[in-house]
Amino acid sequence: MNHYRIDEPFVISFSGGRTSGFMLRMILDAFGGAIPSGSYVCFANTGKEHEATLEFVRDISERWGVDIVWVERMFRQDPSFRIVDFTSASRNGEPFADLIKKKNYLPNPIARFCTEELKVRAIAAYLKSIGVQSATMAIGLRADEPRRVHRVQGDVRNGLDYDCPMSRAGHTIDDVLAFWKQQPFDLRLPNDDRAFGNCDLCFLKSRSMTDRVISAEPERARWWIEQENAIGGTFRKDRPKYEQILHQVRIQPGLFGDDDDSATIPCTCTD
Repeated sequence: MNHYRIDEPFVISFSGGRTSGFMLRMILDAFGGAIPSGSYVCFANTGKEHEATLEFVRDISERWGVDIVWVERMFRQDPSFRIVDFTSASRNGEPFADLIKKKNYLPNPIARFCTEELKVRAIAAYLKSIGVQSATMAIGLRADEPRRVHRVQGDVRNGLDYDCPMSRAGHTIDDVLAFWKQQPFDLRLPNDDRAFGNCDLCFLKSRSMTDRVISAEPERARWWIEQENAIGGTFRKDRPKYEQILHQVRIQPGLFGDDDDSATIPCTCTD
């Protein structure tokens, strides 16, 4: 049984990371090298992805000959999404900032509405605009991420039936890394550090990951500081505001070691 020959019609939620890239390749191979007509690959851009992630999405599309639809969520207008590409994609957090303005409060570990609003609903809106009312949503969660898989496998939201084929196939991070070592191209995050994946300073990331990103590229803290100042709140009540974290990293870099990476809070954003 090929676990990657998933039910049609389907949409592959491609995050722009190595894991979801591996899943995309496995699904392509399961269908003879091409996405079947009526199924799609979508990359939902929040505007806070690292440039290396955007380059990786572009490279996979070009090298593997697969059409990847770049979507961004739009608010207070119809349609509620827009189609972009590598050149026109937001790079300054515009979709995310618009979401925060609409909600008038910040997402946090309890109310994690950003993934649902910026990714799932953006993709669902695009599919409905082309007449797809329901589909299988392939999510790149691995067999070594059982808690995350348990939260979404078989769930149905916005007409999308969530499926984690990597988990069912038993593929882990070791399989993913071994695969990319054999490829002629790869994701080139700074220092090859996964801390830079997905939204650059996502509030769900561990403190050590946050510190590493700020230490390497301190300008990335500015957007998060601006959002907290605009709302007058904080993304997390159990740690300092981003402005304070930036200050701490500048005066005492390396305060939080790498040993707390496991403290990253799991969500449905994928690698």
